[in-house]
Amino acid sequence: MTKALRSRPFRRIFRLGLAAMVALGSGPAMAAPFVDAEAKQALDVIVDQLNALEQWFTEAEKQTAEIEQQIKTQDQAIGRLGEERRASELSLKTIRSSVMELEQERNRLHREIGEQRAAIVAHLQAASRLSSDDFVKQLLSQNSTADAYRLMRYHGYFSEQRMAEMERFREKLTQLTDTEQRLDLQMQKQTRQTQALTEQSQALKSQRRERSRAIQALADQRNTKADQRAALLADSERLRKLINELRAQSTALDGKAFARAKGSLPRPLDGNIRHKFGETRAGTNLQWRGIDLAGAVGTTVTAVFRGQVVFSDWLRGFGLITIVEHGDGYMSLYGHADTLLKKPGDWVEGGEALARAGNSGGGYEPGIYFELRHKGTIENPTFWLAK
Repeated sequence: MTKALRSRPFRRIFRLGLAAMVALGSGPAMAAPFVDAEAKQALDVIVDQLNALEQWFTEAEKQTAEIEQQIKTQDQAIGRLGEERRASELSLKTIRSSVMELEQERNRLHREIGEQRAAIVAHLQAASRLSSDDFVKQLLSQNSTADAYRLMRYHGYFSEQRMAEMERFREKLTQLTDTEQRLDLQMQKQTRQTQALTEQSQALKSQRRERSRAIQALADQRNTKADQRAALLADSERLRKLINELRAQSTALDGKAFARAKGSLPRPLDGNIRHKFGETRAGTNLQWRGIDLAGAVGTTVTAVFRGQVVFSDWLRGFGLITIVEHGDGYMSLYGHADTLLKKPGDWVEGGEALARAGNSGGGYEPGIYFELRHKGTIENPTFWLAK
């Protein structure tokens, strides 16, 4: 886009100027308004594009600010979720520790119940081995009735105590089981809560990554747009400079001063006039539209008056030629040169070197061909040059 903007208007401006100079003989003084209009049109296009870019930058900044605010909100939410998740994990750890303690207590009670059960079984087995006579003998062997009574009570009390102890253990086991079930439910609930918090945090982080990528994409576009803006600004500066130069040309070239110099212009080459204006060219019905000055190859050719070089290249029928615009439609042409010393756009003063004499273009003796035009009309150079 930028390259096209940069090359197309300038090529078009140059073509318009050259067409006006060569075809009409009017030079940039007349072509300048057309070229100036083209340059201003191109400048208007660039200004519109710059305005569109500025609008894009404003919108991009707004979008960036909105996304950054969303990221800030998400970061705060992620932080809160992180604290809640850590608290939930700590609670879950505490519950797991309590469950482990309950499991240890339950295992201890199971062992004690087992021990009590074994003691009762052993006692019962020992009692069963005694016959009724043996039990009576054991009672009678006691020293007193009190001792016998205590023995009888001992067997009954031992069994009752063991059974009561086992019952207490069973009740405690039931309580432990109930507590363990409640803790297990709490642990499941806390695990689900922790998992939910983790999923929420991951979802927010995923959204944050997407928004960060969106900001990066905007930043990349901003860099590209910045390059485009810089290129457009450079183009606009070049066009403004061109417009100023074109406007300066219209005032810098003083055609009236050139007209007043008629009859006093210096010869572009210090040599004899080999062919005069209006003479018939040898072997043709064509007339000389300028004068042919003789000179050795390489002799310096100078400008006859102050002006600006508008063409300096090879042209059919003229060979290597330099065309100088002097203002108000006046142009001087210097053809069949051997070497060109100036380029289009250069300003020259009267007497300043333009080219070297030669015979480019074919079939001519060394020297320079000199021609004058005013708004496309051929002028007789003899009337303009000093005697």
